[in-house]
Amino acid sequence: MDKIYIFDVDGTLTPSRQPMTEEFLEFFNGWSKRYPFYLVTGSDLDKIKEQVPDFILERANSVFTCCGNEMWVDDEQVYSKEFKPPNNLLTYLGEQIRMSETPVVSTNHRENRGSMLNFSVVGRDCTLDERQQYFEWDKESGERERIVQSVRDGWNELDAVIGGQISIDIYPKGNDKSQILEHIQKQHKTVEIIFIGDGIENGGNDYPLAELMDNIEECDWYHTKGWKQTKEILEELND
Repeated sequence: MDKIYIFDVDGTLTPSRQPMTEEFLEFFNGWSKRYPFYLVTGSDLDKIKEQVPDFILERANSVFTCCGNEMWVDDEQVYSKEFKPPNNLLTYLGEQIRMSETPVVSTNHRENRGSMLNFSVVGRDCTLDERQQYFEWDKESGERERIVQSVRDGWNELDAVIGGQISIDIYPKGNDKSQILEHIQKQHKTVEIIFIGDGIENGGNDYPLAELMDNIEECDWYHTKGWKQTKEILEELND
């Protein structure tokens, strides 16, 4: 059976918020000429272009951004869903910034991407070192997990998931990465669909897609810890 691949980007094909490494780009350049694939990410297209070269993006069947709420083909937007965060949610998130005991803090805490809201206590303008500091602190403190659960409990119409090392993605319930699977299945009959992502743990933004695939015989997923393991998974699958 032929295979179709779906990849998360940040933490799966690239280091967090960094371009593809030279080693992985050399590998993936050759791999992507032979196998069909899709990309799905919580980031917007501009951020993905900072990490993934245009010639790789052009080979993708489609690029789904903002957790699948936007779809791009050949740099043209096919669709985009709209989401306006409620004011009381914005107030709550502001309180979380003020209350946080994070050891580092920057600016640019809320980013409305049109179809979803990206929120970061530490701030998206933090340095790579500050990003890593917050990531390690958050693993111990569980701050993002707590905020995610609070949003889910307080706003029944919304969902929240952990994104990358420092962020939380918030969008209308059901508008998560799992929504892309129906589109892909319509495009490809009788194929095996394989998803690789780093945020597959419960609460991560790759989890909804992996959970849905668990119930479909022709689908499978792999939890990666970074581009090196992604390379190993692909080498094993295509051996």
